[in-house]
Amino acid sequence: MHEPVDAVTPMPSGGIARDLPPSHYLDNRIYADPSVFARERERIFAATWKFVCHESEVAAPGAYRLVAVAGRELIVLRGADGGLRCFVNACAHRGARLLRRPAGRLADDAITCFYHLWSYDSHGRCTAIPEAGGYAAAGIAAADVALQPVRLEALFGLVFVSLDREAEPLAEFLGPEIVGELRGPLGTAPLEVFHFHRAELAANWKLFVETNAEGYHELLHLLNRTTAVGLKEYRKRRWHLHRNGHLVFEHAVIGYERLRLGRRDENLLPGMAADGHLVVDLFPDVMLNFRSTVLRIDSLTPIAPGRTLLECRGLGLHGDGEDVRRRRIAQHNQVWGPMGRNLPEDIWAVESQWRNMEAGASARSVIAREEDLGSMDDATLRAFYDQWQRRTGLAAHDADAGAAHGG
Repeated sequence: MHEPVDAVTPMPSGGIARDLPPSHYLDNRIYADPSVFARERERIFAATWKFVCHESEVAAPGAYRLVAVAGRELIVLRGADGGLRCFVNACAHRGARLLRRPAGRLADDAITCFYHLWSYDSHGRCTAIPEAGGYAAAGIAAADVALQPVRLEALFGLVFVSLDREAEPLAEFLGPEIVGELRGPLGTAPLEVFHFHRAELAANWKLFVETNAEGYHELLHLLNRTTAVGLKEYRKRRWHLHRNGHLVFEHAVIGYERLRLGRRDENLLPGMAADGHLVVDLFPDVMLNFRSTVLRIDSLTPIAPGRTLLECRGLGLHGDGEDVRRRRIAQHNQVWGPMGRNLPEDIWAVESQWRNMEAGASARSVIAREEDLGSMDDATLRAFYDQWQRRTGLAAHDADAGAAHGG
């Protein structure tokens, strides 16, 4: 049974949420309660498939990246044989961190612990134990020691890991509809990351998921109000809800010329139309935002109830010429780069929400819009929280209600 935080006294539900069905509002304590956060880590992030990077970031033999999933630090590594693997970043001897740089490349296919110099290869096998004779009586030998492996699967260049050895295969978790949506722009020609940046948000992770999963907040952005919402045809755009909480915001045409941003009708990604836009949201935390010529991938690492690491990647076609790549980068940064128009506004919005939620000044959030899955329908948020409830066993509308769905 979930226990609410003693320091937060719930305000009366009253007002706009008073007469709504439970699916149409949220108890804001689910954002600030440390026990909710702990349950999310174990029942969502440690139990599902988590996007961690793109294959192009670990393309060469020996290349690695450190990633964090449910509080565990992991190594995503391209082996000397070309295979892609994942291990917990902990020495099998006494648990010290093995690799300490965020990314790099192994020398001589070796991972050596700085503490006692135990060494491993890119298969995770122990290759050397200094002064090994001292372990003879205990029966410990290098051949019997290995790094702790973590499940890894890649789909169309997207790399996912799962801490749950019993989790369904990645393709089943995503479902055939999502795989089909991704196959066109990602599965026809190889892409590569040309831009990467991080931002630490003073907000709960779910707040940023929400801003990536609902079209109503497009009113926040001058760019979106002008180039999208202001177009009559855009209002016909629909959301599609899929199994396991995944979402698709169907293809639409964006009026970039309305802000003198130029048309995007050359160097298109496979399957994308001129000035086209497609969004695929993967539960629990990933948004793939296709804008004709470039792909932006948002992914989140929850650190604490009010602290979230956002990673943003920009991708173009592998093998672009210099001029084409320059145009892709410029088009990416018009909207989503660190100096683009939209990202700072999104961060400003979710951090303003968190400030009131942390203080207990805002008791409820309303997710009650119904527009037949139109662009501003809150059905996307209700679908996310339905999946959230199924996995956490908590009631999103009432932090005191405990288990939901019999969880």
